[in-house]
This record gives sequence, C-alpha cells and structure tokens, in this order.
Amino acid sequence: MYDMKTKTRILKTSRALFNEAGEAEQTAVDIANELEISPGNLYYHFKGKDAIIEALFDEFEEEMRLILTGSQGNIASLEDVWVYIYILLEEIYDFRFFYYNLGALLDRYPGLARRFRAIIEDKKAAITGLIDTLETGGALDIPENLKEALILQIVSTATFWLSLYQIEDRPLEPASLIHRTVYHILTLLVPYTDEAGFANFEKFTDYYHEALAETGARAHPS
Repeated sequence: MYDMKTKTRILKTSRALFNEAGEAEQTAVDIANELEISPGNLYYHFKGKDAIIEALFDEFEEEMRLILTGSQGNIASLEDVWVYIYILLEEIYDFRFFYYNLGALLDRYPGLARRFRAIIEDKKAAITGLIDTLETGGALDIPENLKEALILQIVSTATFWLSLYQIEDRPLEPASLIHRTVYHILTLLVPYTDEAGFANFEKFTDYYHEALAETGARAHPS
C-alpha cells in the first residue's frame, strides 16, 4: 500500500545521501539500503533514482520560488539584504547536491536544465527588484551602465559559491560558509552606498567576524 510517510523518508534520506556523498555516487539500491527497505518497496514509491531527483527538484523549485518572489518590496535596508541573502543561500545549501558539478548533473538530467535556467532568471529578477528598491529608498546609487554587470556578479556568486568551496577544500561549518558568502555579496554593493552605508558596512564586518567566532571559524580574506 502507498505510504506517504515512506515517500517522505525516501526523499529526506536521498537528499542527505546526495548532499554528503554526491548524487552521482548513489544508486536506488544504496538509498533502499540506507532506509532498510527493499528495492521493490522504494520502486513502488519512486520508479528509480531519476524520479527521486525530479521530486527533490520539485521541492527545491517550490521553496526557491517562494523566497525569490517573497522579496518584492520588502527590502528596505542593507540589513534586510543580509537576512534575505542568508535565507536564499541557506535554501541552496539544503539542496546543495544540485549545485555540485552542476554542468555534469544537468547533462545527466537534461529535463532539469530548463527549470534550472528559470530559477536563475528568477534570481536575476529578485536581485534587480532588490537593487531598485534600495535605490528608490536612497540606500544605493548605481550608475545605470554598471547595474546589469553588478546584478550578474551577485547572481553568479549566489549560484557558484558552493563550487568555490569545493575547490578550496577548507572545511567550514554551514553557517560560517553562508555568512562568508553573504558578506562577499554585500561587498559588491559597498562602492554604491553613501557615508551611512559605509558605516553600516563596518557593522556588517563586525557581525561577520562575530558570526564566524560563534562557530569556531576564522575570517578569510577571499
């Protein structure tokens, strides 16, 4: 009999395995063994690993859309930007296996490529709206000819930060890693703030070091 609890367990366990060991390294049998259920029971709920990947992407896509559309008109300060970007990156981290070796993953699951591109476009729209709101409120002043490049820089950082972390091979607690990336994104905005913005950024720098200290990490210049 179909069991929603078993389906939920399959998705939760699969995501954990994919995040920790890599999606390409896991098979449906591996997932069944981790759950201590038969491969047939798993197949009853999902017709193989491809179906699990698609279901996980459904979850990820829904959460990302909520975050990306929920920012509209709600960002009034650089402090709000910190919180918003942190929430965005935290969601990405929860489904980080999608971002590890992204090109190879999309080659294996070409049906996800279009949907992933749509998420990137939603990121661009959300960051554009965020910057427009901050400009309207006077928190930022960005020359029009630089705005598109700045938005692309922010979207690129918010998309490929985990790849950089993989290459660095320098262990960080998740919260430290996310705080570090938020801090780096905010540095992109600093040249376009006024004196009050620069003063706020000094506070962000202090907060960044405090956040890392809480997890036993150490600030890194890059």
